[in-house]
Amino acid sequence: MSVSARIKISDIIILAAIILLAVAIEIHGTHKKGNLVKVNANGTEYVFSAKKDGIHVVKGALGNTVFEIKNGRIRILESPCPNKTCIHQGWSNILVCLPNKVLISTDNKEEEFDAIAK
Repeated sequence: MSVSARIKISDIIILAAIILLAVAIEIHGTHKKGNLVKVNANGTEYVFSAKKDGIHVVKGALGNTVFEIKNGRIRILESPCPNKTCIHQGWSNILVCLPNKVLISTDNKEEEFDAIAK
């Protein structure tokens, strides 16, 4: 095998490894679980535990948005917005319903301690 053939094979292996790593990071990042669920609904802020599964309702600009917390993940089930794009977002770390002015996100700030905390 010549030197140029080894370089081509190693380039392909490195490229494949980079692609696999990028896909793994994307999948892990999209479905990351949080400890808190923070909701901003028409200027009012709410905080829910992501460790407690349940269905919750918040009042937005157009009406009620219903969302679900399950296994540390979130999704919107119902919304009064006309196009229902927020419902089609599925399970995600950040959910947005612009017409109803609702933003829902996961956060990992709960139970994080540094070495100085007692």
